[in-house]
Amino acid sequence: MAQLRKLEGEVEVKCSAEMLFKMNMAKQPNIPNICSNMCRVEAHQGNWESVGSTRRWDYIIDGKSEYLIERIEANDEKNKIIHRSAIDGDIMKTHYKTFSSTLCIIPKGHEFCAVKITLEYEKMSEDAPEPHQLLHFGLAIFKDLARHLTNNAN
Repeated sequence: MAQLRKLEGEVEVKCSAEMLFKMNMAKQPNIPNICSNMCRVEAHQGNWESVGSTRRWDYIIDGKSEYLIERIEANDEKNKIIHRSAIDGDIMKTHYKTFSSTLCIIPKGHEFCAVKITLEYEKMSEDAPEPHQLLHFGLAIFKDLARHLTNNAN
């Protein structure tokens, strides 16, 4: 029987939680201009924020170009939590039967916040890798976004 697995990571950044959450939700077309490891992100169906909308991410990890299409399953703006599930992409074809992420941006005062990413996945086989690279990739995006927002606020 397949086992649902979980991998979590967290990073604290100098940026308000509100600004970072808004950038992540509403201004995603700008992300490739800010983050060096991003090639492109686009609304695939729907818009950037609504539950049921899908987005396509084209990215590079370890020199390899990949894509992922995700669907927004839940968006809690008040608590700055978004839950997404992968519906297509390279990882879904090669490594995982199911793959979802929960992003939580936690205020830590006026100028700081923590970004917590939780990945839940079911491997196709025991040989499939743990998604550490994807977790680090996601956290790196938020470090870049926070740095950009902080530098442009001054």
